Amino acid sequence: MNENKYAKFQQGEVNQGVFSSLMFKSFLFFGIELLLTALLTFGFSYLFDYIFPINEAANMTIYIILTIVSTIGLLITSFIVGKNAITNNKGGFLATFLYCLFMSFLLSSISFYIGYKEIVGTAVLITSCLFFIMSIFGLLIKKRIGWLIAISVGLILSAGIIYLINTFMLFPILFGNGDFVGTVVNNIYIAEWIILIYACIITVIDVFRIKKISQGGDNSNSLALYLSLSLYSDFILILLKVISIILRSRNNN
Repeated sequence: MNENKYAKFQQGEVNQGVFSSLMFKSFLFFGIELLLTALLTFGFSYLFDYIFPINEAANMTIYIILTIVSTIGLLITSFIVGKNAITNNKGGFLATFLYCLFMSFLLSSISFYIGYKEIVGTAVLITSCLFFIMSIFGLLIKKRIGWLIAISVGLILSAGIIYLINTFMLFPILFGNGDFVGTVVNNIYIAEWIILIYACIITVIDVFRIKKISQGGDNSNSLALYLSLSLYSDFILILLKVISIILRSRNNN
């Protein structure tokens, strides 16, 4: 961030309209990205149902392939969007569209694999409510958020430790000892909740960060796209965790 511009903002010399404009564009792009993803996911979900056979083994293979392709595409396009934000290039719109496209592949493959499209709809509603609440918190916070960052780091480390423990517990299971299966399943369920809380806190942090960056006076579309994708990624992470928790609760019932 340009320190000179930020200093001017603190002294009241930066136009407040710039702050509002960048915030508006960031959330506008975020809304467009979500709408585009919803439409593409809806279309791909029914397309996959139409062209692929209904077979559990085949579904797993298709799901794995689509997940790998989507993940690689997301990594590449997110790097391009970030690079454009730094260099202020104009290729970010195409990269953002491709990012949404690959994310739609990922979400539609999940919908195709689990076979319960109503679960995805319920998860989207819950995610929207959570995201809205966290965004309000991010906008209302006015002081430093180091304590939130510390909590988020602690949460992600806790989830990582749980997954690491589960990895070691899988070895005896693979060799025929099924005593740890229940523990592994419960650990994963706990980790899912931890990551969901982490994603909500990260949303608050990102909204606060966008508010602070907006105060620097930069109003470029490339920066707004980059900031919108941070919101978009937070939304998707919450959505994936909500879907996972709903599925596990459904299976337990």
